[in-house]
Amino acid sequence: MEELDERLLSASVGREAIPFEGAFLAGKAFREYRRRGGIRRSPLPDFLIGAHAAVRGYALLIRDAGRYRSYFPRLPVIAPD
Repeated sequence: MEELDERLLSASVGREAIPFEGAFLAGKAFREYRRRGGIRRSPLPDFLIGAHAAVRGYALLIRDAGRYRSYFPRLPVIAPD
């Protein structure tokens, strides 16, 4: 863990704890996903990432833009064509 912290610091990469608002939004999005018939195949990390970006006002660079746009419609998504 210390080595990772050093490498991230030297690469000027920061880390943030997920804010409570993000965790709450992730839970709501996951509940909607399950209501729509989504399978339980560990999608929660995706929802945590999307919710964290949404509440912080970040744009998200991602390959699977559909899910993020569906559950976080105000989240700016950058996706390769």
